[in-house]
Amino acid sequence: MRFKITLEIDRDADHKSQLINQLSDEINIFLNKNDYGEDIQNYLLGCICIKTKEGYEGWYKVRKPKYTDYKKVVNRLTGEEMEISKTFENDFKIDNELYEDFIDSSDELSKKILAKEILNSLSNLDSLPKKVKNFDKEKFRYDLRLFFEDLGLI
Repeated sequence: MRFKITLEIDRDADHKSQLINQLSDEINIFLNKNDYGEDIQNYLLGCICIKTKEGYEGWYKVRKPKYTDYKKVVNRLTGEEMEISKTFENDFKIDNELYEDFIDSSDELSKKILAKEILNSLSNLDSLPKKVKNFDKEKFRYDLRLFFEDLGLI
């Protein structure tokens, strides 16, 4: 399974983007060697790390979890055709007080916040469509928790 954290991040939190990308790469390496079934091959986890300003609350919302079995898309900028296959996407948001804690803390504390939010986001696996039958979500959750425990993040 391939795992990737995608970023929507504002200028004030930009200094944490490398930390998020590094953690994403480490999780991907860890999960890539494990087999959870055939129905989810790609897991995209969106991290929205933007301080919401009054009046703009609707701009950066957490999107509903989405599973794509197979779909062809065309890149609007390049015209390149791409295929999306067996991909699950969901988001989590770092905002308000958590945002301040995240951007002002040491990298170690910021990683702990990320680990907690990532584990909380796994509840979205409960909304997988019925056609996803061959995916061991409990083993996936357990392995990710074990990964964070081994790093001392939870």
